[in-house]
Amino acid sequence: MPGSNITLKQLSSILGVSISTISKALNDSHEISDVTKKRIVEMAKLHNYQPNKIAVGLKSGKTNTIAVVIPSVQNSFFARALYGIESLISETNFNIIVCLTKESHAKEVETFNMLSNGVVDGFIVAVCEETQSLQNYDHFTNVMENGKSVVMFDRVIDSVNCGKVTTNDFTALSEATQTLISSDRKNIVLLSTIHKLNVGKQRTQGYLKAMKAAGFSPTVLESDELQAGAVMADYLNTHPVDAIITLDTDASLAAIKAVKISGKQIPKDVAVIGYVSERMAHNLTPELTTINQHSYTIGDAAARMIVESIRTKSKEMQQVVISSTLSVRDSS
Repeated sequence: MPGSNITLKQLSSILGVSISTISKALNDSHEISDVTKKRIVEMAKLHNYQPNKIAVGLKSGKTNTIAVVIPSVQNSFFARALYGIESLISETNFNIIVCLTKESHAKEVETFNMLSNGVVDGFIVAVCEETQSLQNYDHFTNVMENGKSVVMFDRVIDSVNCGKVTTNDFTALSEATQTLISSDRKNIVLLSTIHKLNVGKQRTQGYLKAMKAAGFSPTVLESDELQAGAVMADYLNTHPVDAIITLDTDASLAAIKAVKISGKQIPKDVAVIGYVSERMAHNLTPELTTINQHSYTIGDAAARMIVESIRTKSKEMQQVVISSTLSVRDSS
């Protein structure tokens, strides 16, 4: 029936031509006359024929589909990076599948195993927290050994030889700490809920370097997102603090709340620098000074890298570093 889905075999029967002829005509092959092409294309459109892309991919070995594997879309960084990926991919002949790991190693492994079997040509991935804790990276190396391209962004594994797009986390934190020191802040505390992640560790090292270089005693407070506010409040009540640097959104919001509850003023008594989206930063009171990772640019760079890798089948593993910048606002 016109307007209903139809198989290639059924279309072949209606037209009285071989399946091979239909496939060539739909792919604009020079082997098929223009008259036959037109007839086949019109009939395929009439019957809403849609090729099975997975089946075609399994046969050809190429699907023009890329999997984007991220921990969450609730995190503004990943949401913005995904927007950058999608914007670039939309300008190509590739499609994307978005998969969420929810920080689960098992989910990440399942996703890679399922999609590597002819469903996608490559993966863009931000490695989940549990995978980093377990240090089990076999699912990455396995898909690469099977000819799939892999690009990691933000959360990367140094020992896995794949494309990578990162930020200068160590330098960004060192410079942010130095900015506070230059404004006569001495009792600078770092609060983190991402201390188990490589990015969290690199940021912490940048802070430690700047504090030690200035001759100040560093203080690192680590907590999960639920207890971060209480940990910060307890420290504020028992120690002198004139500045706080936070390493993620949860820590940033917890620190601001803790300072206000303590009765201190931002930035008069305690300056705060953190990581939140630019939109959120403008809607906080006072507006939060942030370390801007340029997540859209990171996503765009990762997408460009994976497309080039798939198209050229290059074995050369690129590494791109996107520099973070300090957006100074009222909180510091």
